[in-house]
Amino acid sequence: MAKEQVFLGIDMDSVSIRGVRLSLDTDSGKSAKPVWKLLSVAELANVNNGSNFLDEAKAVSALKNLRENLKARPSDKVSICLSGKQTYSVQMDTRRLPPDEMSGMLKLELRKSIPFEAAAATFDYQILPEERSGRAADAAGVSVMIGVVANSYLERQVNIFEKAGLPPCHVNVLPVSVANAFWAAGEDENATPDETVLLLHLGADVCTLVIDGRRTPFFNRTFSFNISKAVSNSNTQESEEDMLSSMDILAAEVAKSATYYKNSQRIDNISSISVLGACASHPALNELAKITGYPVRVVQTASLVQAEKPLEPGKYDLAIALAMQAA
Repeated sequence: MAKEQVFLGIDMDSVSIRGVRLSLDTDSGKSAKPVWKLLSVAELANVNNGSNFLDEAKAVSALKNLRENLKARPSDKVSICLSGKQTYSVQMDTRRLPPDEMSGMLKLELRKSIPFEAAAATFDYQILPEERSGRAADAAGVSVMIGVVANSYLERQVNIFEKAGLPPCHVNVLPVSVANAFWAAGEDENATPDETVLLLHLGADVCTLVIDGRRTPFFNRTFSFNISKAVSNSNTQESEEDMLSSMDILAAEVAKSATYYKNSQRIDNISSISVLGACASHPALNELAKITGYPVRVVQTASLVQAEKPLEPGKYDLAIALAMQAA
């Protein structure tokens, strides 16, 4: 009998932490789909001080509480993602090299594009399959997805998780993790259209926008936007006006990115906006659909997990995708 495999995915920003603990059934047979079960779920939020979890001591304390709430064990494999100015992600076509030479070549190729010192950074890459790369793989060339993190930032974040008793075995950058959350739900034909899709991760202080699709280039950018303030639950007329104004701002950022992508890549088939994050299912996002003209959907990664009770749509999808990536 195969031993149960357990994975944790942790989605953390400056004011909140969401985590899931999943088990993977390894006895389902090679021909069967993997069976993921939700063992526990937890969320911690700091409502008094928006910069709380940027403080190392407070972040460690919060993660210890999360570990206890999830009933995590030392044998569980932990997956996290990093974001901010000390991370970088891109898709590029390059020549095929042996694995021991690829990272060095990528560092040389991207040294002028990365907004921090490439020599003091960690590079990771994944060779994309033909159906995701936008090009036919051949003996000489491949398309790769690349994630880069400044070593000082990577070491600091890993150290925080280690102090909390949650040493990560898998680390990725946020834009790539957002795309992976979408593609993980690819078995749902409605969730993975053949056209290009715009993905929007609604974080606490910033939004991460990703454009991706079958045979279309990967693009990402981050911009400041406080989604929690925009979708305040107050029903006053003043609050309604503030929400509509905020949705105008969000829609303008989305439209600007879509226009840039269409013009630079000569692609005009963006079909929809897929959102994930703590406020992904809020009715206020209906305004985003009205303003941009793109249908707004919630990423369906959570639908791949067996749970006793349904999870709030979009809220834990990034954490779930991270746990799955650790497998």
